[in-house]
Amino acid sequence: MSVVSMKLDESVVNVCLAHQRCPQIGRTPSVDCDWRWIYGVGVAVYESIEDLLELRQRLSVVREGILARTGIEDAPRMPGFRAHGWHATKDGPEFAEPLLNELDRGATFKGHVRFIVTAIALTSTQKDQVFDSLFIELLRVLMPRYRAHELIDIVFEADQSPLSRYEAIIAQTRPGTDVAVGTEPKGDSGLAMADYLLYATLKYVARVMECCQLEGCEVPHNPPEANSVDYSPEGGVELAGHLTGGDHALRMYKTFVRNMSSVIELPGVVGRIK
Repeated sequence: MSVVSMKLDESVVNVCLAHQRCPQIGRTPSVDCDWRWIYGVGVAVYESIEDLLELRQRLSVVREGILARTGIEDAPRMPGFRAHGWHATKDGPEFAEPLLNELDRGATFKGHVRFIVTAIALTSTQKDQVFDSLFIELLRVLMPRYRAHELIDIVFEADQSPLSRYEAIIAQTRPGTDVAVGTEPKGDSGLAMADYLLYATLKYVARVMECCQLEGCEVPHNPPEANSVDYSPEGGVELAGHLTGGDHALRMYKTFVRNMSSVIELPGVVGRIK
């Protein structure tokens, strides 16, 4: 049976335009902060079950290696990692770097991200409206590409939302073939790729916003995609822009850029917020 698997996630990253790496992020802004919120959705597409199984097998080995390390067995993150695996917003270097190092060898998925930037924090209801709109815009593009498959297996990362929320999203995307819709909690490495590629993309956007607010800047600010990547003579990924080699946001995004098929800001979605 011809099956394509799509693993989807949603996330938000906060950034301060007044202070690079603002210490108030995650707290209350100071009077001179100038905050922005980047809301995004991402998908990791596995075009065959073999692609998904191969990635799971590779990352299972990496996970076992992390769990076997005695130097981090008492790390505060370890119980959560042992129970649920990777989580991009919570993983420190001892958990993230082995994953990124393995993915640097190549990965078997295609990544897509859609995002918006707002000057205000959205309410929970508004966030769901934005995420739903971004999911619909993204899936309306992807569904026709895979309608020749017998089944599109779509998995959203589980939160407190009922399954009917995601079924309503799919109903607006005109799939053109059979679709299975479900949710899964954190723990599956295939789903973790959606989490990580989305977080890496939004952090890249945030860091570029921190580094440059110049109108008409000639340096591209949007994250590059796979077909626009340059390579060094040794085969290393080279990303031109405002971020330097020591920047962790750049490090993360360079890991995923060869898999990124599309990264698009959709400012029009902001106008749909009620």
